[in-house]
Amino acid sequence: MRKLLRRQWPLLSVYALMAAGILLVVFVDFRSGAVLFAVSVLWAFLLRLLLSDHGAGLLRVRRRRIDLTVLFTLGVVLLLLALVVPHRNI
Repeated sequence: MRKLLRRQWPLLSVYALMAAGILLVVFVDFRSGAVLFAVSVLWAFLLRLLLSDHGAGLLRVRRRRIDLTVLFTLGVVLLLLALVVPHRNI
């Protein structure tokens, strides 16, 4: 079990950031949680870019170029949409 966790640390780190972003959306502020969620997708992009196919583990879904294109595009679009959301003044 520990070997599996050690091998899949890139995916687990992305999941941890995504979970933190969702918790921020639910309990704190939509905008900050959405920004953190977008950052988690960009973190997945960076890990997929820097790690080998074997090192990326389950972040490797398709060919490298397709994974990088999809992750970068999704991360940037999510970040731009999150930044467009106005702050809520209470």
